[in-house]
Amino acid sequence: MKKILSLSVLLTLFITSLALAETKIGVVDMQKVLSQSEPGQQALKQLKESTKGMQEDIEKQKKELQTLREELQKQSLVLSQEAKQDKELEFRKKVRDYQDTVQAYQRKLKLEEQKLSEPIIQVLAQVIKEYAQKNNYTAIWDMRASGLLFATEKVDITNEIMAELNKAWKKEAKKGKK
Repeated sequence: MKKILSLSVLLTLFITSLALAETKIGVVDMQKVLSQSEPGQQALKQLKESTKGMQEDIEKQKKELQTLREELQKQSLVLSQEAKQDKELEFRKKVRDYQDTVQAYQRKLKLEEQKLSEPIIQVLAQVIKEYAQKNNYTAIWDMRASGLLFATEKVDITNEIMAELNKAWKKEAKKGKK
């Protein structure tokens, strides 16, 4: 009986000490940080500039396709069967070329986006780690990727992380200039 009583007391003390240990959890909206932070905005601007030519090329090809389709529809009644088939074949080839171009540009865009976001993510990971250590966080989760369904605003540290990222990015930029 004494063993059970002493075991119960010990277990109660252990559970109480665990409950009293401060567990501090934070969540960060990584999408928001990457899109609204200064380095994220710079990367987005660079991405838009590098894709300008791609979009112009796609629009040009799209207009050519529309023109070719309209010509084909107008001339379909007066063209011979063979000429009509040739025009349709030419149109299908241009559609495939257009689709290939769009896919190639999408792949290129994705690679460019990864290239621009990689250094930001590296700095961001370090910022989060330092922030967590400095402020005694037990865990920090990505609000969207973690499957988190609900979190109070008290645990949302997105704005704080974004501010720290902006500072760290400026420091990195100064290091790069030296």
